[in-house]
Amino acid sequence: MSNSILTRMVLREVTLPFVFSLGAMSLVFLIGKLFTHVEPLLAAGISLKEFLKLNLLMLPIFLYVLIPICSLLGVLIAFLRFSRDSEIVALFSCGIGPSRLLKPLLIIACLALLSSLVVSAVVVPYAKRETGKFMEDITEKALMRGIPEKRFFTPSKGLTFFVDSSSQGGRKFQGVFIRDARSDSFAYDILARNGALSIDMRSGRVVLKLTDGRLFSVSSDYSRVDTVDFKKYLLSITSNPDEGNRKRRGQMTTWELLEASSEPGIRKEKRLKYQVEFHKRIGIPFGAFIMSLLAAPLGVYFGRGGMSQGICVGLASFLTYYLAILFGTTLSEDGNLSPFLGVWIPNILLAIFALLAYRRLFLRGPLKG
Repeated sequence: MSNSILTRMVLREVTLPFVFSLGAMSLVFLIGKLFTHVEPLLAAGISLKEFLKLNLLMLPIFLYVLIPICSLLGVLIAFLRFSRDSEIVALFSCGIGPSRLLKPLLIIACLALLSSLVVSAVVVPYAKRETGKFMEDITEKALMRGIPEKRFFTPSKGLTFFVDSSSQGGRKFQGVFIRDARSDSFAYDILARNGALSIDMRSGRVVLKLTDGRLFSVSSDYSRVDTVDFKKYLLSITSNPDEGNRKRRGQMTTWELLEASSEPGIRKEKRLKYQVEFHKRIGIPFGAFIMSLLAAPLGVYFGRGGMSQGICVGLASFLTYYLAILFGTTLSEDGNLSPFLGVWIPNILLAIFALLAYRRLFLRGPLKG
């Protein structure tokens, strides 16, 4: 069998399970993400066109994780079938060993690596920025329809309202409680006698005008507590107090993260978070490269045990790798491990595991020639 025929055969067998798993898992992730926005979406009364736009904006965000796992599943399912149908045995007995199979596998792994790098560097940050803007518009739309009285209302993540009574369609109210936990460094609790929604003429954003109240702020480490009484207070309810016009790290491209981590005078905690995110943007695509290669020997070994067993082993491998990444990045953000090691140690261990799997596979075949 020529190399070109072998390459086309492997690519054809991998494509269908990759596309199917990518579509199915994207749908599952999308539904799960939409559930977190159900309240503001329903309150805003968005149209079908707006709902479809939100879906299109959110879909690329999941590709960051889905490309590695779907690359693994695509190759794994193809080689599980090869092994189950004894096609691997036939190839080995014809003198076609693992080294001949490496060419199509390297093509697939390189495609997974390059697509993951592009998605993590450009596509995901753009999708997160646009989704954030869209959700701000939806939040404004929901708020201008009025805040319901005598129940907790959460128009956006980290922001919760409770009003005792309201008038003018829920845009003016009495007896106000607000919990504002959008900031990474402080959480605010606000009690006010009166409040009203309005549009700030300079920024065009929705603001809440509060009168006769008290503000309680608590730092994230509970080391600082402040109490302020006020006669008038303006609360912007469609922007993060920490960010202003600055992008969040998830909304930055890989190059912007590198620049942000090198800025003079930046706090150590912020620098560590930028560095961790930078290494994740590069490390996880390399994980996709390694997992695409690892899936082939896993498929050969577990093909005789059935498709479900092989898929379970593949998913367990990915889950172990991803949990190791999360554990390493958490240690890095806490300053207990360097950002480089926190991301790349799981990749190194995964690469060693893949090399051991290929060593065993090379010892197994071919049977002649």
